[in-house]
Amino acid sequence: MRSGPTIKDIARAVGVTPATVSYVLSRNPRQSISAQTRQKVLDAARELGYVPNGAAKVLRNAPSYCVGVAIEKELMLSRFGLVLQGIRDRLESEGYNLMLCSFGQWHGIYPDYIRNMLERRVDGVIFMGKDNTGPTPEAEELILRHQLPFVLYDCGYADRPYSTVDLGYEQAAFELTGRLLAQGARQLLYLRPQADNYQEQQREAGVRRALAARPGCRLHVLPVDTARFSDGFSADERLNKSAAMDTGALLPDLDEGLLPGLADAVLPLLAGFEAGDAVLVSWGAFALPVCRLLESRAMPLQAASLSDMAVPVSLQGRVTVCQLPVYRSGDECARLLLARLAGDTTPCARVMPIPLGDPIPRF
Repeated sequence: MRSGPTIKDIARAVGVTPATVSYVLSRNPRQSISAQTRQKVLDAARELGYVPNGAAKVLRNAPSYCVGVAIEKELMLSRFGLVLQGIRDRLESEGYNLMLCSFGQWHGIYPDYIRNMLERRVDGVIFMGKDNTGPTPEAEELILRHQLPFVLYDCGYADRPYSTVDLGYEQAAFELTGRLLAQGARQLLYLRPQADNYQEQQREAGVRRALAARPGCRLHVLPVDTARFSDGFSADERLNKSAAMDTGALLPDLDEGLLPGLADAVLPLLAGFEAGDAVLVSWGAFALPVCRLLESRAMPLQAASLSDMAVPVSLQGRVTVCQLPVYRSGDECARLLLARLAGDTTPCARVMPIPLGDPIPRF
């Protein structure tokens, strides 16, 4: 008995030969097929739910004991490497392997991470998208149609029919801001990048919620254009280089490049600040230059970061940070996917709490 549509079904729906369908689906470069016909074949294949690999039909009920991770993050950034480490450790403890999957459509009509699930090369996928965006509507429709085991990481997508793991940015920002206010801050300067992603939206919401409970305190928000401080580096290069702070690496070129521009933007806003007031930064790359700025001007202000950071020993005890639970988040992604593979089809929306703590020493 057939378990799904065949090339002949697609050919019949489009009104072409099975050979033409095969050429289109295999992206055969030696066959001249009109763009219109090619698109009709691809549309029909998607509509019918065609699974490219015929062998997959034989193996449909046989697990691969391999989980795919579709990742478009920069793995040189320690926080994403630690997420991946948490995923791998949990999978290996349960006898599963890990495969990194591509987002491209190199071998057919579907993104490779979808194709790998349809063809049972992997039993499910954990998705870590670029710029914290989830799957496309077309990919999501395939996930739902074929009931593919799927977990989405750190995108802030609510009420999804699959499991999600997010970080508690809003609550962490609320708690850290509340701590600064409880320690005497009457004014708070909040530095955040000019980015409209959900992390920054959540963080600023937490900061504002904490200030709303203290009507006598004043908030100054400074959106920072990171391109202004590139100093010869592109924005992406600077983002990548700044991540070395997480591991305690020394980056004098980064600090020196950021410090003058930040000083020009920050110092005028701090003119009316008094001892005990606070500076809170959202983006980890700004944290150390801001601390150095305050230290160089002998400004008795509190300093804190909503991201992990490394600081010199001289600043230990003077800075509070959020310690992103990236390894535990990876472990949770793997745990939820394994639960789905074990038969639990109830979607779970997990929000990982972000603890506050001391920064990583940097020598």
